[in-house]
Amino acid sequence: MADQIATINLGALWRRVLLVVPLAVVGWGVWSAGRWGLGNEVALWVPQVEGASAGDVARTAARLAPDDPQTHFTLARLAENSFLPDELTGAVRGYERAASLSPNDFRLWVEVGRARGAVGDQVGAESALRRAAELAPNYPEPRWYLGNLLLRQGRAEEAFAELRRAGDADPAKYRPQVFNMTWGAFGGDMQKMLETAGESAAARAALAEYLIGRGKLDEAAGLWRALDDTGRREQGALGERLRRTFVEIKRFHDALSIERELAAGSGAAGGDLPETERIANGGFESGVGPAGKNYFEWQITPVPGAQINLDAREPRDGAHSLRVVFESSNTLAFRNVSQLLAVRPATRYRLEHYVRTEKLEGTNTFVTLVEEAGGAAGQPPLAVSAPLPLGTSAWRQIVLEFTTGPRAEAVSVRVEREPCLLAVCPVFGKVWYDDFNLQRVGGREDADPRAR
Repeated sequence: MADQIATINLGALWRRVLLVVPLAVVGWGVWSAGRWGLGNEVALWVPQVEGASAGDVARTAARLAPDDPQTHFTLARLAENSFLPDELTGAVRGYERAASLSPNDFRLWVEVGRARGAVGDQVGAESALRRAAELAPNYPEPRWYLGNLLLRQGRAEEAFAELRRAGDADPAKYRPQVFNMTWGAFGGDMQKMLETAGESAAARAALAEYLIGRGKLDEAAGLWRALDDTGRREQGALGERLRRTFVEIKRFHDALSIERELAAGSGAAGGDLPETERIANGGFESGVGPAGKNYFEWQITPVPGAQINLDAREPRDGAHSLRVVFESSNTLAFRNVSQLLAVRPATRYRLEHYVRTEKLEGTNTFVTLVEEAGGAAGQPPLAVSAPLPLGTSAWRQIVLEFTTGPRAEAVSVRVEREPCLLAVCPVFGKVWYDDFNLQRVGGREDADPRAR
């Protein structure tokens, strides 16, 4: 039988090889990518693992993806969080390996810097943190950690330059901490506080807020007053807090000064600004805003059973008067029309105003009284008018004279109903008020209105 001769088609074999090799490369790539992705996911999952097994899981992730910075970061974080001195060196190596695999990620260089500083490598820590700051010059974290590192080294000027930049980058988070560190480092030196804050209106306002919390109200008010008109408009919340704080501690003249500045910043004309020894809007010609918006103007709040509004019919003078309509037997108390008024201490005043009534009926009608603002509880008023008569009456003048105390800064002028001790104290009818006016009639001309 004739020998069979086998022939090999080399061209066909070569074509098969050319087909298999790319498939093998693709398969290897898919396997490598899969391992990388799996390792990365496992590393991210490690924080949810409790106990010693977290380290095993992290090491598995590193074996699956040895060139993934996340796996080395996770191992380093576990080592650092163990709080064991021997583990800190491993944490440094882990962070350094992660940073070498992702050299443009500033966050990793921050971690390198922190870890190096923890093991005493101050030079290496500074180098890493400066690298992080170069990569992310507008982010606060590199500046914050670098500033803290420099401060621990006694390089205060350099440190606070970095800390200020951290505060500028994230004011809400870092500025209060920066101010607190400056206060402690320099013993509350205001010049150093100003240098740390910088020149921007927002930073100066933030410093003023910090100083209010420290009880340094005069310094805070000085920063407020140093702002220009634009700065005051933008930082109106600071002015509001200063005004409120001054009222709370009974420094009413300082509160009045802030209120005038706030009003001027909002465009109020000079004649509309509140003043010492003057009833604001005494004739109710400027309208009446919501209670609480400003302290030194009429405070008028709603009360069940009564309507309080401006009335253009038959004012005593000008275009308006204030009308109060009582229409319910349940109006037992009424203290809803008042004004805070800055005055001088140890000074005698005359308060005039006009009242008319229409079909006023009931018991315990209405009086006008003056009392020292911020006085002790139970302190009697400085002056009280006679109760309004029942029935209908034309405009009549009411005059009260009173002398302020030796430390008084403000008084409260208020319209209220006489106390009623009965279960039911009905009152009906209408009352109009107009033309409140205050005059100084006695006392030392040099009395200090800021005496406390």
